[in-house]
Amino acid sequence: MSDSARVGTNLAALVAARFVSMALSFVQMGIMIRALGQEGVGQFTFALNYPALFTVFATLGIQRLLVRDIARNPSIAWRYAWTALAVVVVLAGGVQVLVSVSAAFVHDNPVTQRAVMWAALSVVFLWAVQTPFEALITARERMGLLAGIYLLAAVLKLASVFVVLQLAPTSAGAHAAIAGANLVALLACVGVAIAVAGWERPSFELRLAFEQIRECVPFTAAALCSQLYFKSDVTLLTLIRGEAEAGLYGPVQRVVEPIIMIAGIWGTAVFPALCRLSVDAPSRYTQLKRSTIRLALVVALPMAVGIALISEPIIRLMAGAQFEAFAPSVLLLQYMTVIIPFFYFNGIAQEFFYAAHRNWFVVRAYALAAITNIGLNAALMPTYGVWALPIAAIAANFVIAGLFLVGLRREWGDTRVGLPSLALKTLTACGVMAAIVYCAAPVSLVGGIAAGAAAYGVLVYLFRVLEPEERAVVTAILRRVMPGKK
Repeated sequence: MSDSARVGTNLAALVAARFVSMALSFVQMGIMIRALGQEGVGQFTFALNYPALFTVFATLGIQRLLVRDIARNPSIAWRYAWTALAVVVVLAGGVQVLVSVSAAFVHDNPVTQRAVMWAALSVVFLWAVQTPFEALITARERMGLLAGIYLLAAVLKLASVFVVLQLAPTSAGAHAAIAGANLVALLACVGVAIAVAGWERPSFELRLAFEQIRECVPFTAAALCSQLYFKSDVTLLTLIRGEAEAGLYGPVQRVVEPIIMIAGIWGTAVFPALCRLSVDAPSRYTQLKRSTIRLALVVALPMAVGIALISEPIIRLMAGAQFEAFAPSVLLLQYMTVIIPFFYFNGIAQEFFYAAHRNWFVVRAYALAAITNIGLNAALMPTYGVWALPIAAIAANFVIAGLFLVGLRREWGDTRVGLPSLALKTLTACGVMAAIVYCAAPVSLVGGIAAGAAAYGVLVYLFRVLEPEERAVVTAILRRVMPGKK
């Protein structure tokens, strides 16, 4: 199997798991909207985003370091993983205490405070402990197994939230249920890592721990800046305009965040191969980078257009009888779809710079984006409230994309990637897709979506958007999801 085909196969498994998880997440949000109402959803959203601001300090970005080094030298896998586990247990424990204590100072609602504590356990401590094992599986390029773990977590979260909200319909109860599901997923991840890499007795090397921490400094700085521009907006909105207005963003976040996280999944699939090929196959390394970034945009642009077209049915489905209260979320979701193509470009491009050891270039880009995002939100939220979020998000992603594009052109030259031609052909195909969906939706929304997607695929083929190496990736994905296809 070629490197691009292997990446395509791994990506297919992860993306399939993400879409199933996203569908289950929609159902989960619908359950919470009906059980908690707008204010309760606002509490849940704040409790989810506030601890996330501190996650970088729980791992220092050590997962990326582990993937890079283990992909290049598999023999060090458990020695590095066990030492990293000790590091993140100490760090995550400290962050858990910090978040739980600080919650009492940033919010005066006891229910919200308890929700923050449970959310911190889930998205900080349990997530951090899982990262060394997840990195080991990722470095071995066994993403199909990771996909199974993600699906298990999604199913358990949906089931546990449904049961708990019947007994204790509070935002704290919802986060406690999610934490329990994530604990089971952690145990499953440990078992899979042992199955993939065998078993080595736990060990800890103090010198290696300090070396890992030192090498994580640029990853930590980049992740911190990324968290500030990506997660600070809801916290600021809650503090400036209150939980009710933050609740309007809850359904939007549940739609947009899983979609843009696929960009991170794409990076997860390609990063180990980039690290491996950067050492022993420079020509294949360059081709893989070119194919990956072009395919990311071919996928992201129609995804953004499609979500914008069906934003009202999505919010109606999630909100149910409370749709009138959440009606502004429809337009808000449409605005937020603008960031999807930027996020895909940025998420893939950063992996190229990391693989090339241009870590501090990524840090500078995310630092400028964080300043842009926080500055615009702080300036606009007092007047425009929740509508400041898409403005700031679009501006921050535009800043990152501009800097990354300059960096890529210095490395390749514009003709090596062909982004202008790709964007023109893809946007033309998206326009035709949108027209078909718009005309067919009054008759059949599902039929319109299917017809629009088919038209987009045909036009991508007729316009010869995909090159031979990129077609190999698509073929590998199709064979993964349709094993009978030749």
